[in-house]
Amino acid sequence: MTRTRFTYERLVELVDGDHELIARLVDEGEIERRDDDVAVVDVDRVLVARTLVRELEIDWPGVEVILRLLGELDAARRRIAELERGGE
Repeated sequence: MTRTRFTYERLVELVDGDHELIARLVDEGEIERRDDDVAVVDVDRVLVARTLVRELEIDWPGVEVILRLLGELDAARRRIAELERGGE
């Protein structure tokens, strides 16, 4: 998988200027910030977190649990796909 990167500024634009949300995600270790770049994989996590906080009004501990569970689900799907290919 090619890891295209977004600049921090572009990520802020995607969340309508919510610097606080991104800072919280970085502080909590939910996404990684490397200099001024954020990996494209992290963009999906940011958009999910934004939806959870803004639209569904889920508190931060709930957001953390949901993001962790989504990560575990993604890992399980990758493992199942690997097993279906014959355990390559």
